[in-house]
This record gives sequence, structure tokens and C-alpha cells, in this order.
Amino acid sequence: MGVIIGLGGGECFGDSACIYNKFIEFTGKENPRVLILPTARRDEPDSDLEEAEFFITHGCETSFLRLTDEKLTKDEAQKAIDEADIIFVGGGNLKFLMDVWKRTGADEMLRKAYCGGKVLGGTSSGMMCWFTEGYDDCGEDGAFMFVDAVGIIPFSSCPHFESGRWGSYEQAVRGRAYSGFALENGAALICRDGELSAISGTDGGTVYFFDKDKSFGKEVFGGEPKKNNEI
Repeated sequence: MGVIIGLGGGECFGDSACIYNKFIEFTGKENPRVLILPTARRDEPDSDLEEAEFFITHGCETSFLRLTDEKLTKDEAQKAIDEADIIFVGGGNLKFLMDVWKRTGADEMLRKAYCGGKVLGGTSSGMMCWFTEGYDDCGEDGAFMFVDAVGIIPFSSCPHFESGRWGSYEQAVRGRAYSGFALENGAALICRDGELSAISGTDGGTVYFFDKDKSFGKEVFGGEPKKNNEI
């Protein structure tokens, strides 16, 4: 299996730099190849440029895969994913991201990439996409909704938990079919060898767990890594 690093939010050149460095560290390579997917921001040309700069500054060969490009073939997308050591997904609209991934078959390509040992992850929607479902403000007029995602990590998820309306996840997750993780900015969840663990940036940040077997009570998640089936 590969590694997933999902950030609730944070600056790659600031408080979360130590988390972004984990992407490179987990490849075991000095100059890994990074593929950035800006799907959640509708592949706009200025999307995720800061993250690209971070990886380039740290010696990584960095490129973009824009899946909304109608000229892009499935074979070309598969080749780009196969050649990457790190696949990083930026934030934005989770529903749009998943609609595009399902339409193009990228969701299945990325599941295979994980099984093939690659390092995957991202921030905000780029964190939620790896879970079974994510809680995003991508509904009509900015309403929050749950979006079915790739499903590698079998839980619900929410980023930016300390920020304004995102705190509504604490009530919204109650009664869902899955236990949930809520990540503050500056915090990340790492899935490695089937184990889940939390990490924080230099300015802190907390990962919370809402256990459906305990009436979705809020617990701080951290400490020793835990297997998926132990949570």
C-alpha cells in the first residue's frame, strides 16, 4: 500500500511546511516526481502554484494533470499518474472534483496508484477526496453537503474545523453511516501501512475523531498510530 497525507489546511511555506516535507520523505527519494491535480479549482491556470513552488524548491520534478482538458486521453492521464512518485491534490470544490474523477476514470487510477505504493494526499478537498465521504460547502448557495469520495480511508471527513461554519460538521456527522475525522488548519492525518496517525504543523492544529459507536462524541485523535479496524 501507499501513503496518504491529508491536511485540514495550512501554508506550505509557513506553519505546515514540516507536513509538506513528509510527502518527500515518504518516497525515500532525493528528487521525487510530483504530479499536482488542481481539479477541485476547475483546473484554473493559477491553481496550486504555491504548492508547486514548494516542491520545486525542494528539488522535485513537478508537473500538473488537468483532467478537465477535453484533449487529454485516458492513456495520457494514466501515464502521468504512473510516472509520479507523489500525487498532490489541491483544495476547492469536492463535488466538482469527484464528478470529474468519476467521469474520466481518475478515481480508479488513483486507487490503483495507492495500491502501487505511491504517496498521495492534499489539502482541504485534496484531503477529503481519499475518504469515503467529505463534508464540503459545495451545495447550492454555499450550503454544506456530504460528497461520496474515493473511499481509500473508510471514514467521513471535514477540513478547516476551527473556522466558522465548518464547525457545523460536529452536528452534521451525527447519524452518518461512518465515523468521522475533523481536521483543523495546521493538522494532518497520515495513513501509512494501514495505520492512521495525526501530525501538526509548527503553529499547532488538532485532529478530532467522531466515533459512531460512541454516539459521535468528539475526541482528540493523536498519539500512537491506530489500524483502521481499531478505530
